[in-house]
Amino acid sequence: MKRLLSGLTVLLFHTAAAYGQQSPPAEIAPEDLSDAPSRPAPAAPTPPAPAPPPPAPSPPPPAVHAQPAPAPAPAPPPAYQQPRSYPPPGYGPPPRTYAQPQPYPPPRPYAQPSYPPPAYGQPSYPPGYGPPPGYGPPPGYGPPPGYAPPPSYPPPPGRYYRYYPAPQPLPRSVIDRPFTIGGGGGFGGLQFRDANGNTDSHAAGSYTFRLGFGLHPGLILMWDVEGSVWGDQFSSIQQTAHLAALQLFLTNRLFIKGGVGAAHVDQVGGPQVWEGRWGGAAMGGIGYELVQGWHWSFDVEATVTGAHYAETVDMPAQTWTNWSLVNFAINFF
Repeated sequence: MKRLLSGLTVLLFHTAAAYGQQSPPAEIAPEDLSDAPSRPAPAAPTPPAPAPPPPAPSPPPPAVHAQPAPAPAPAPPPAYQQPRSYPPPGYGPPPRTYAQPQPYPPPRPYAQPSYPPPAYGQPSYPPGYGPPPGYGPPPGYGPPPGYAPPPSYPPPPGRYYRYYPAPQPLPRSVIDRPFTIGGGGGFGGLQFRDANGNTDSHAAGSYTFRLGFGLHPGLILMWDVEGSVWGDQFSSIQQTAHLAALQLFLTNRLFIKGGVGAAHVDQVGGPQVWEGRWGGAAMGGIGYELVQGWHWSFDVEATVTGAHYAETVDMPAQTWTNWSLVNFAINFF
């Protein structure tokens, strides 16, 4: 690297010396300076001083990756030289004075126009014709016949938008009964049948009681009690059935019901009381609500309940049936 810089320096010095030897002083023709003031002779240009040698580069610090060497700096341009003489050969000195430009003439005054133009005079009319009549404002026109002014309308209300109340919910259906309780009575009958087929029937009074919960509008699950009682001066017989039943409304008033459960029969004969036993029972019925209020109803219904009692050591198998031909009941819900 040092040898390359030394070679470039020597080559630069030789080039500058050769350029100085090949530039002889310019020959200037004598000029007539008789009528021109004396001027001092121009000083001879000073040759440019040789450029100092560049400093020796310091050795680069050790690095993991070697960096490329910087390019050598270019040589400075030669010093600018003023021309040897002024003006150059073949050109005379510039004129000493300049003429003053001529002023522009002032603009002509503007003449005001005359109206009407002189070429026009008073208008002439043909014989028998005079000037046209003057025109005035058109006459006022009234409303056409049969026209009446439009009626006056009252001003609009202060609020252009009217807010209507929210729609009220639909009234609850009369057969939508989340909870119901009721009961009633009427007249019906009671029948006894033994294992041999012998029967004994009596007219009897009937009674009913129910407690229910609505599963759906028109469908009620309830605990239903159906019973009948008969008696005379010597004895009395009573059967009561406790049933899990469903009541279904076919319309808003007509309904049917049915259920299964257990029944108990009791008999009293004179001074002795005979207590019966429990047996399986089933019930079916139909009814119609005569009057329906918002939270109550009044209906008439008919039911049939049958119970079978199995044979025991003391008593043979028996079948008892009680019915209500007409039961009047009131319900609250």
